[in-house]
Amino acid sequence: MRFLVRAVTGLGLILTTLALTAAAGWTLFDSITTAQNRKGSPARERLYAVDAGTLKATSVTPKISAYGKVQTWNSLEIRAPAAGPVTEISSNFRDGMTVKAGELLFRIDPELAERRVVDARAALAQAETEQDEAAATQKHLEAELEAARAEEKLRRADLARKTQLFAKKLTTSTVRDDAVLAVSAAEQGVIAKEREILALKARIDKAVAGVERARLTLSDAERALNDTTYRAPFSGRLNEVALTLGRRVAQNEKLGLLIDPASLEVSFPVRNEEFGRLVKSDDRDKLAALPATVTLDLADNDVVATAILERPAAIASTQAGRTVFARITGGDASALRPGDFVSVSVAEPKMDQVAVIPADAATLDGRILIIGKDNRLQEHKARIVRRQGEKIIVADVPFGARYVERRLPFLARGLKVKPKNVSPQTSTVPPVAAAKPKANETTTAAVHDFDESRRAALIAYVKGRESMPERIRTKLLDELQKAEPEQYIVERIERRMARKENRS
Repeated sequence: MRFLVRAVTGLGLILTTLALTAAAGWTLFDSITTAQNRKGSPARERLYAVDAGTLKATSVTPKISAYGKVQTWNSLEIRAPAAGPVTEISSNFRDGMTVKAGELLFRIDPELAERRVVDARAALAQAETEQDEAAATQKHLEAELEAARAEEKLRRADLARKTQLFAKKLTTSTVRDDAVLAVSAAEQGVIAKEREILALKARIDKAVAGVERARLTLSDAERALNDTTYRAPFSGRLNEVALTLGRRVAQNEKLGLLIDPASLEVSFPVRNEEFGRLVKSDDRDKLAALPATVTLDLADNDVVATAILERPAAIASTQAGRTVFARITGGDASALRPGDFVSVSVAEPKMDQVAVIPADAATLDGRILIIGKDNRLQEHKARIVRRQGEKIIVADVPFGARYVERRLPFLARGLKVKPKNVSPQTSTVPPVAAAKPKANETTTAAVHDFDESRRAALIAYVKGRESMPERIRTKLLDELQKAEPEQYIVERIERRMARKENRS
C-alpha cells in the first residue's frame, strides 16, 4: 500500500513537471513568433502636438518699466522771521492745504516792532534837524567870514595910505602903528572865522552821518515790523505745520513746509542694460528726452501723468544699476504728492522689422524651433532685441514661417510635430503694450485671441460702475475695444469682478 502511494505521488510530480515545461516552451515560441511578425511591418513615427504661431513682421515700441518715488525739487521751510507770540493764523495754514502766492499765513505780535519804528522815526527827525541847523549856521559863518575879509582889506588899504603919509612926514608914527595893529586884528578875525567854519563842517559831516544811521535804524525797524507778518512766497501745498494761536515762537523756528506742486519729478532705478538704451549716443553723460508715463494705482481712480527723462543720478545705485530722474510735465500731475510710490513706463525709440514671440519659445541664446516642410522641426538662431516680461522681441527671423510657441525639453530638430493654434499671418501687429509691472519686472504683453463674450462681460462691468469717473471709464472702454487690449487692464477688471461676486 505504501508502495502504491509513493508511485502515484511520483507520477503526479512528473506530470506536473512536464506540463510546466510545455507551457514555458509554448511561451518562448509565441514570443519569438511575435517578434518575427513585428519585424515584417515597420513602426509608425510618433507625432508631437505643439502650440504653433506665425512669425509676423511688425513695428514695436519697447517700454522700460520700473517703480519709482515722486519728489519735489522746489520746497521752502517756513521759519519764524521774528520772535514773539502768534496773534493771527490763517485758516489755510494747515497740513495739506493749498495757499496762493502773497497770502497771509500767520502774524506775530507787532507791538514791540511798532514802538521801535516810532523811536527810529523820531531819531531820524532829530538827526535831520541837527543837520539843517548846522547848514543854516554855516551860511551865517560864511557871511561873517566875508565881512572879516572885507574889513581886513580896508585895514590894509588904510595902513598903506598912512605909511605913505608917514614917509612924507605928514603924520606921526603913532598913527601908523595904530594902523598896523588894526590890520593884525583884522587878520586874527579872519582866521577865527575860518576856524569856526572848519569846526562847523565837521559838525555838518557828523550830522549827515547821524541822518544816515537814523535812516538805517528806521529801515531795520520797518523790516522787523514787516517780519511780524508772514506771506506765502509762491503758491503751493503746506506740510509739517506746527503752530497754534498764542504760542510764543523763537526767531528762525521751523513752523511748516511749503511744497511747489508744479516742480514734481520721479526717481526710479533701471538696470545698466536699460540705462544704456536711455543715454544719448553722442553724449553718454546725458539722457535722451524720451517720454514716460507715471501711474499711481488708486483702485478705480488711477492717476496717470506724463513725464520726460531729465538726468541721471550722480551716484550709481547699490542694486547694480542707475537711478534716473524724470520731470513730470502734465496729465494728472496735480493729483500726485511727494512720496507717492508709482510705476514708471519709458517708451524707447520705435523698432521696425521685428517679431514678438512668447519668452518660452526661445532659449536664453535665442534659438527657436521652426516648423518646416512635412511639419518637421528646424532650429533657427534669432537675435533677441528686448525682453518684455512674458514676451520677447526678436530680429533676424524668417517672417511668415511657423514656429513652436513653447519649446519643451523633448522637442528637438528633426522631429515631426502636429501644429495647433496656428495664428493667421498678418502684415502688421499692434505694438507691445506697456503693462503694469510687478516687483523687479519690466512689462507684460497684450491679450491675444480675445474672446468676444469675455470682452462683452468686461465692457458691461465698466459701464455699470457708477462711482467710476467718466475719464477713467472712457479710457477703459477705448482700451477694451481694441483687438488686443493690454493684459494688465483685463486682469485688473476681472479681479474686481471676482471680488464683487465674492462679496455678493
